[in-house]
Amino acid sequence: MPEFTSAYYNMSQGEDDRGPWNSDGDWEFIEDPQPAVGGGDGLVTVTVSGADVEVLQAMAARTASDISADPKTGADLGSGQAV
Repeated sequence: MPEFTSAYYNMSQGEDDRGPWNSDGDWEFIEDPQPAVGGGDGLVTVTVSGADVEVLQAMAARTASDISADPKTGADLGSGQAV
């Protein structure tokens, strides 16, 4: 969305700091933006076809986490503890 490419939205709720990241001429500084800057309600919504729903459900089942698994991780292996 090109209209948001060079916009800096001041989302802070206190004293505002300005610096090179938001004050040079390359940026449009939006002082008091609305939370949903694209005009929506701020919630994520997606429309998919019926065929895509089937594919997405199959993918969700295939990639679901196994909450009963407790695999060794890099943190476990690098901890110096016997695993």
